[in-house]
Amino acid sequence: MQLFNIVLACLLYVPFISCFSQESIQLTELAKESENFIIEIHNSDISILDGPRDYYTVLIFTTSDPSHNCKQCENVHKFITQVSNSWFADHSESHMLTFINIDLNDKKNGKLFNMVNLQTVPHIWLIAPNPSLEYGNPNKIFEDPYLEFKVPQVSTDKQALEFAQFLSDQLQRSILIRDEDMLFKFAKTFIITFSVIVIIRKKGPSKLTATRKKTVVSLLAIAVMLLYICGYQYTVQNAVPFIAKNDKGEVIFISGGQHYQFGVETFIVGANYALLAASLLSLTYIGKYKVNERSVISSENNKILLVTLNTVAVYLLYSCLTSIVLRKDHNYPFGYTKLF
Repeated sequence: MQLFNIVLACLLYVPFISCFSQESIQLTELAKESENFIIEIHNSDISILDGPRDYYTVLIFTTSDPSHNCKQCENVHKFITQVSNSWFADHSESHMLTFINIDLNDKKNGKLFNMVNLQTVPHIWLIAPNPSLEYGNPNKIFEDPYLEFKVPQVSTDKQALEFAQFLSDQLQRSILIRDEDMLFKFAKTFIITFSVIVIIRKKGPSKLTATRKKTVVSLLAIAVMLLYICGYQYTVQNAVPFIAKNDKGEVIFISGGQHYQFGVETFIVGANYALLAASLLSLTYIGKYKVNERSVISSENNKILLVTLNTVAVYLLYSCLTSIVLRKDHNYPFGYTKLF
């Protein structure tokens, strides 16, 4: 019975394997031997793509030469690496897709760039199968129609998702992007946080170390809550710059878009909320304060002055918040004094 099952499995496996061409299988094996499953082209030799193709081809025209100073090429390498690793993790036996990198760091690859009249990098082409090609001229692949992936100006993670979706739409195969650095990120965050806590406990001022744990935890919770409310997660996920400059070289602290913000805005708005809350608490405390001979506030006049100063502070801080909103939405109807 066991022998029968083995024979049956072999009979089923043989026609399944015969569906794939020898070339596609060889490319898959070559990809498995290549870093991140991306096959590198050298000396303009693309003979591995010669003949009929029953597989899709991703052609990456890029450069890793530091003298070319191509920052976008670095991003392209990062997100394509994510996608190629994810594809081969799930679909390596499909032999449907191969990733080919043509890098100008190898000067002899310039011949291929000239052949397709490319003067800039990076470019990402997806070329469909063409089983009707004959052997003898691998450069024929450049005569086939292709789809070009336009790299969106978003974070690397989102670029990977967009590229994966681009491939999925054409190949009808889902690609699950795996973040291989999650464990590393967790470990790094844990070590940094733990180290800061230990340093504060061991080396911090006596007043800080003597503070009740409940108070410290409460302050940390409020700080974290303010960061997330004010858009910390957005800036991390979209890899937005911390600060920017306009065409005149002037620093921009507040962006003008309703659906965008710089990293520094997280701290500006967070600090504004914290100061506004502190001013309100201070105003409430001073308003209820009992003036007597032994009190810190020596007279009612001083109390009135402090109440007035706190009231002005609350107004200015709230005006600062509404000014930020007005910078992003000029039709906001509830603004106070416009400070900037």
